[in-house]
Amino acid sequence: MPKGAPGWGRPGAPRPRGACSTRRASSLSTWWTRRVPRTASSSAGSRRGRGLGSVIAAGSALAVGGAPDDAALEASLGALAASGAERADLALVFVSSDAGPRAHELLHAVRRATGARVVLGCSGAGVLTERREVEEGPAVAVLVARGERLVVTPFLLAAQGRGTGDEVAQRIGPTVAEGGCLLVLPDALGLDPRGLLDGLHEALGFVPVVGAVAAGEPAFELYATDAAQGALAGVALSGLEPMIGVAQGCTPIGEPYVVTRADGNVIQQIAGRSALEVLGDAIRALPQGAERIRRAGVFAGLAMDPAKSPLERGDFLVRNLVGIDQASGAVAVAERVRVGQTVQFQIRDAEASREDLTATLEALAARLGGRRPAFGAYFDCAGRGQGLFGVADHDVTLIRKHLGEFPLVGFFGNGEFAPVGRRNFFHNYTGALVVFPEA
Repeated sequence: MPKGAPGWGRPGAPRPRGACSTRRASSLSTWWTRRVPRTASSSAGSRRGRGLGSVIAAGSALAVGGAPDDAALEASLGALAASGAERADLALVFVSSDAGPRAHELLHAVRRATGARVVLGCSGAGVLTERREVEEGPAVAVLVARGERLVVTPFLLAAQGRGTGDEVAQRIGPTVAEGGCLLVLPDALGLDPRGLLDGLHEALGFVPVVGAVAAGEPAFELYATDAAQGALAGVALSGLEPMIGVAQGCTPIGEPYVVTRADGNVIQQIAGRSALEVLGDAIRALPQGAERIRRAGVFAGLAMDPAKSPLERGDFLVRNLVGIDQASGAVAVAERVRVGQTVQFQIRDAEASREDLTATLEALAARLGGRRPAFGAYFDCAGRGQGLFGVADHDVTLIRKHLGEFPLVGFFGNGEFAPVGRRNFFHNYTGALVVFPEA
């Protein structure tokens, strides 16, 4: 029975704040590639960054309140001073949506203060650096980076579907041919996440894609000297090794089992039993399961690498349950499922999200092996933050605790992009972190 047919129930799940409105798409197609020149040695900057001579220099800063262009100037000067560099080559800028009418002046302030030729970003439901998350009120967060090995290829395109994926691939192909990653900042208007990612994969194979959908009312993208709407802004980065942590906000319940009967996105049997029966067992095995389930969303975790064993938390793609058929015991999932795929049910609430982010950061710290990130970007769902955890600065506090202090910038968005295994996906309720370690 397909999802949505009579007999299907629809499990409730929390919805993220910051829903997007319909807006006019800009007709834009711009790109250039910049190889960063050699940097002179510089002294250590503030606690938000330090100059690393010929390797990398990066810094971040946050300005809250005031006119948007004044805040952008303050944050840009602070980030550049923290980096220890005389000027930057890349500036990432995230702003509250009230900055839209002053976007042109704001971006000129960033370019004037940092000297960066590559400037891009977007609006968010909130912005952040490594020290603080600002979810309410006007704010501007800026990160600057400069290094002789860093290669950046920015772009701004009007369309956001499969054809756009192929067009982006043509622009960034040389940049990511031998490694690197792609940061994407799309608009919700006209966005086809699967088409975009499939187009990129068909053209390039696997290149890690990390980012989030612009948020706020209105939402907009920032590029060079102006704002756009309905567009896709992004930048390919290479020359540094990206390390990515994906916290999907869930904790597994029950045991992982193999799907033994499925049709499209409908799981009919798991380990020879009805999917609904296995789900019931998982809930009953959870301490105070019935009470917790009433407060939490229930999801399916789908293992994406059939060759991986044993499976770990980050090996599962988390997807909504979109329907339950009480008569047949089938469960519909917001993703195609194949027979032989491993599935484990998940719950998502504040406790589960905290556990998941902690585990994600511990795994990332182990991969870093004691190296300090030179800089990073964190794309957080607008459905997380203080509304979920009940405290301010929850995620950046955990990031500092497990990875140390390093220049970080990000925003609260309306959907996140990040890989699971060696395939890129579009997520909700997720925190996607990419860091670039020092050599």
